[in-house]
Amino acid sequence: MGFELGPKILRRAPRGWQPARAFPLQHRVYSHPYGPDGVPEIEASMGMTVTWRVEPAGGEPYELEEERSVPAWLDPGALMGHGNRWYKVRVRPQYGLMRRVGVPCFVNPSNASEIWIDWDAAYKEHVPAWEQEARLRREVAKRDGRYDHVVDRIVNPFAGKLRDGEEALVDEKIANDPSRAKPAPQTPNEESVEHKRRMDELARIHKTGRKTRGIVVACSATSRTLATIPVFELIFEVEGRHVVFEHVYGPMHLRRYQLGREVDIWIDPSDPNAICPGR
Repeated sequence: MGFELGPKILRRAPRGWQPARAFPLQHRVYSHPYGPDGVPEIEASMGMTVTWRVEPAGGEPYELEEERSVPAWLDPGALMGHGNRWYKVRVRPQYGLMRRVGVPCFVNPSNASEIWIDWDAAYKEHVPAWEQEARLRREVAKRDGRYDHVVDRIVNPFAGKLRDGEEALVDEKIANDPSRAKPAPQTPNEESVEHKRRMDELARIHKTGRKTRGIVVACSATSRTLATIPVFELIFEVEGRHVVFEHVYGPMHLRRYQLGREVDIWIDPSDPNAICPGR
């Protein structure tokens, strides 16, 4: 059986526990608190808060909220992928814990809030799912236009080509993408007001935020504009995690953020996902 990192360290499922499968309805993976020295270069495990839908074999499904230590491969924002052990590296695409895959587990028959997860088996099941997801993302980028496709080939070089039957999955992925829903059109004046609000917010973060450094790991065009300015999506690697930033300064300013470039980053003291990038 697999190696369990929490809530108890066991190398085998406890005897008498009921086999089940758990699907993450929502979850968040984070670095453990490491103190003033910051996050180490290699993390042996991560922390996770999660709401599971647990489906016991022959029993009624139920929801379970918990916080536990988990293998490092569950972190979808890692700059370098992890193998099934902390000292192993995966160079092919990796997307962390996937809801549709879930994890095999065992449930304590006397306490349904205790589950033992077979992380080794879960990793093996996620590998083909990650590789399929990479192929689907590559095809979505290809359909979105030449620029997105070029960027995806750079940040996702091992995706490969679609396999038989996956065209329908691409169509489904595009149809279910909430970011593609067309919002009600804004008037030019409303767009100008929104653009000014964003600029003011960035100025505030630059003035009050904590300064650090970040690396540009992805850049993609969107189909949106704001006050006639094209909106680009940048992803920065900041202190061991990925942060998404919508760039609305214009194409000339975007040249500052070439892939792989390290720049100053200011982080909003009240929201770690709100940033203001600098040069």
